[in-house]
Amino acid sequence: MRGKLPDLKLLIIAAYEGIGGAHLDKLIPSLHSMGIRLAFAGWDRSRRYPDRFAKDGVSFQMIFKGFGFENRSVALGLPWWMIKSWFYLCKNRYDCVMALDFGAGLPMAVANLLTGVPYIYNIRDNFAMRKSTPKKLALLIQKLDDWVISRAYKVIIPDENRITGNDPLVRKKFVIVRNCAIDVSASVPACLPSRPFTIYAMGYLTGDRGIGILLEAARRLPMIRVLLAGNLYDKMLKDRIEQAENAQYLGLLPPEEALKYCFESDLIFTYYSPDSDINLRAVSNKWSDAMMASKPILLNEEVFKSTWIKQEDIGYLCPYGDVDRLVELIDHIRSHPEEACIKGEKGRKLYDSGYSWPAMEGRFRTLLEEFMTDHEM
Repeated sequence: MRGKLPDLKLLIIAAYEGIGGAHLDKLIPSLHSMGIRLAFAGWDRSRRYPDRFAKDGVSFQMIFKGFGFENRSVALGLPWWMIKSWFYLCKNRYDCVMALDFGAGLPMAVANLLTGVPYIYNIRDNFAMRKSTPKKLALLIQKLDDWVISRAYKVIIPDENRITGNDPLVRKKFVIVRNCAIDVSASVPACLPSRPFTIYAMGYLTGDRGIGILLEAARRLPMIRVLLAGNLYDKMLKDRIEQAENAQYLGLLPPEEALKYCFESDLIFTYYSPDSDINLRAVSNKWSDAMMASKPILLNEEVFKSTWIKQEDIGYLCPYGDVDRLVELIDHIRSHPEEACIKGEKGRKLYDSGYSWPAMEGRFRTLLEEFMTDHEM
């Protein structure tokens, strides 16, 4: 007889804390609400958490600590994390493991050789496609990643452009779970106070996400306001934001609070430097955030999905490094609010048609129910 999801003992493992990230902050509560016996194991990079703790009914264990983010020491910490996580995966048995990205996928695949515990490989970021990865190392990582994929039960990716490999049997493993937002519109006041034309940038606030370009455009357009929320590790960018009279850094906000600021904005900024393959293949959580809030998207035209933004008419495109064009475009959007509103409304219709988190939650439920059937649970 087919089992039910509460019978499933599932571990999520990732090379980060599992708290404060756009994907896991939605996924973990969703899986918990399905009744799954869920646990999380991760890497506390900032040493902010106890070794073990519970959050919203889910058990968290930080099996490795330190080394931070966005610095050279992370490369030293990653092999130690993989060894530590491999031992953990060999020692602790679950019905299924969901490994996020290569940092957790490789130790899980190696552990699978010994334990036979099946796993789902959830790829949100491809290590081999990063600009910071040397070419020879990228080739090795890609070969290892292909091996991790070949051993996985299923492989979750955010878009069709992330499907890899030519083997039809392997390609059948891929499941598309898009980066979609929860709907917070009901908790936002119907009448918001008047404000200047506002651009909102959130997530990873780094140089290769165009934040410096946006700040320069804002300097030339003193009548606009820029709001920024998320991870800010670059001291130079932080200083520029603090010095700008029309820019405000809101900090690292809880997911629902960060989403609410979409409603206090006129345009959602999503730039990706076109000098790496992973950026060209970007599939941003912020696009669904904008669609949920009925706001147009601003994207640089080099990103592959820019053709989709243009086709659906839900935003604006601009060359990545052209500040003059960006200033002209922002001024145009500010001067044509009706046009921007129409694009935002089209985005909301698209969100309601299947680009929402409840729709993606349903895909996870179906996937896990299929797993239980295939493994006779």
